[in-house]
Amino acid sequence: MSPRPEWCSNDADGGRIINVSSGAASRPMQAVPVYSMAKASINNLAHALAMELGPRGMTVNAVAPGWVRTDMNAAVRENAEMAGAIEADTALGRFGEVADIASVVGFLASRESRWVTTQVIEASGGY
Repeated sequence: MSPRPEWCSNDADGGRIINVSSGAASRPMQAVPVYSMAKASINNLAHALAMELGPRGMTVNAVAPGWVRTDMNAAVRENAEMAGAIEADTALGRFGEVADIASVVGFLASRESRWVTTQVIEASGGY
């Protein structure tokens, strides 16, 4: 948790909430409509919570990964044609790594992000 802002009135104030969303929230996937819908609701929740908790010095954001090398999409990555299409449709030309997403979460958890709230940070390599 980040240091409490000087103007906060008690030890319960201040802090960070970082939700994990998905690029599928804004670029829905036909094969998993419920997943896409659920991730879109996380983006909306981040904004609503930020408005509610902002007066207590808390920030609320969401990180929306694109295609990242995880067990969840192993079958997709094993299909050379599908993997190639995804990489071709990604500005940085590759699947992300877990560390790519962790770096964004780390920033949002840090003091340097103290003025960033209600945001959905897409970490997709430009997908």
